[in-house]
Amino acid sequence: FQADAFSRDLGYGEQLASCLIKLQIENKATMNPDPLYSAFTYSHPPLVERLDALGNPHLASKDE
Repeated sequence: FQADAFSRDLGYGEQLASCLIKLQIENKATMNPDPLYSAFTYSHPPLVERLDALGNPHLASKDE
């Protein structure tokens, strides 16, 4: 979340959110995986958590 917050603080939060959503769609990954599965297998937090942390609840609620 630190890198995401840094991007947001520089004023690139919306662009980062847009890019994260595009990457998720291109990778055909699930938008909101099982928390236990993602904790053990993902190298980054799930998309929904990252969007929430960026302060874009409107974007996160679209993808749930």
